[in-house]
Amino acid sequence: MTPRVLVVDDSDFTRTLIVRTLERAGFEVLTARDGAEGAVMALHERPAAVVTDLEMPVMDGYQLLRLLKSDPSSSHLPVVILTSHGEAPSRFWGLHTGADAYLTKDYEASELVDTVRRLVAETTLAAQPAVEPPQGPLEVLARVARQLDSNLLSATLVNTLLEHGMGVDDLHEACERCLATIAEVVDAPLLVVGLSEPEAVYLHLRLSQALPLKGVERAANAVLSAIPVNPGAVVDAQVTGPREAEGDVELPDLEFLPLPLTSTSGMLAVLPRNPQQFETVSRHLVQGLLPHLAVVLDNARLSQRLRELSSHDGLTRLLNHRAVHERLGEELARSIRFDRPLSVILCDLDLFKRVNDTYGHLAGDAVLRAVAASFRTTLRTSDVIGRYGGEEFLVVLTESELEAARQVAERLRAGLAHREVPLPAGGSLAVTASFGVAARNEVPAPGSAEALVSLADTRLYQAKAAGRNCVRP
Repeated sequence: MTPRVLVVDDSDFTRTLIVRTLERAGFEVLTARDGAEGAVMALHERPAAVVTDLEMPVMDGYQLLRLLKSDPSSSHLPVVILTSHGEAPSRFWGLHTGADAYLTKDYEASELVDTVRRLVAETTLAAQPAVEPPQGPLEVLARVARQLDSNLLSATLVNTLLEHGMGVDDLHEACERCLATIAEVVDAPLLVVGLSEPEAVYLHLRLSQALPLKGVERAANAVLSAIPVNPGAVVDAQVTGPREAEGDVELPDLEFLPLPLTSTSGMLAVLPRNPQQFETVSRHLVQGLLPHLAVVLDNARLSQRLRELSSHDGLTRLLNHRAVHERLGEELARSIRFDRPLSVILCDLDLFKRVNDTYGHLAGDAVLRAVAASFRTTLRTSDVIGRYGGEEFLVVLTESELEAARQVAERLRAGLAHREVPLPAGGSLAVTASFGVAARNEVPAPGSAEALVSLADTRLYQAKAAGRNCVRP
């Protein structure tokens, strides 16, 4: 069967020259005078290849390219740009819009023929998409209109994504903004971003409706299984949206879409309400957003890292000694000014020196990261926590009387005592800690950060003397 080639050019003279060149080489040739006519013919006539100019009325060559490459029934079609524009920007834009070859109009006839033959042969050998062609010109026009609307929607989404996400120096905040944008056009009760770094894994789950807690946990574990996680890496997870629903129902399978991040691994997971609709309508739209989502998250990750370098401990990602002491001073001043309760918890890991001496400092680092992660999952977002010393942690609890703070410390202790910390060399280790708790109203007025921490420190030593792994008072 003679391959058919569609030639799209608004110049009658140029179009005739190209037609004669291709017909002499044995091709059957179809012609169109602009991009819009070319789009209709490409979708309806199903040529083996398209040769198009760039500058044309109604729809130019770039727009035609984007349309053909984004429609499932024509995305496989090889497209050759043949234009008088030989400048580097035009070539770059043409090739990155999806062109398979780029020739200027001072070409040799043999160059055009060889290029078209090669592309037709490669496409013939490749698997063709199992997509029904449009039936009749009206459906072609409808498909063109839908695709143009889809392109406009994609462009609007990209702009919204970049506008909302750029300039954010908190990774979870960037994830939340981006997922909120995607949720506006994708019917999905749950969207998840998972990012893996050597020492930490970020998991951000955004719910648009209440789901059973067990189902959400299974979804989180599925995402963790889909990205590389180093032994001992801290899991920094955050869930936003409606709280858990009653019962436990089996959720549909997640749809996984890898994120093209620059220096780390990442995954976007979608729990579609209607999997079939997602496959036919939303998947292509979401895939088009992935590179832009990756840019936003890369920037947020780097900005957060730069911010953390000055105020956070590099190992645990908690506030460092200076920063947590500053925050304590700020919260204490606010507590005194408005006469509101405030308490602190000072924690020290039990027998931590033995961990370093027995298992090595890498194991000690893994323990510190795991402890920080355990504490973060237990505390409120309004609570302040920092690494106060080598194996000491300071927690500042706003709006908390002594008894409430003691209960928080007990939850921190129990959460730590009931888990095993995986070690880099294999195996795991049980870790315990002792806690001292003090409230602002226990120190002489007007009170100071030093006096409050000193009282907590005294009680920490009482906990150590009582046998460790306990809370005082």
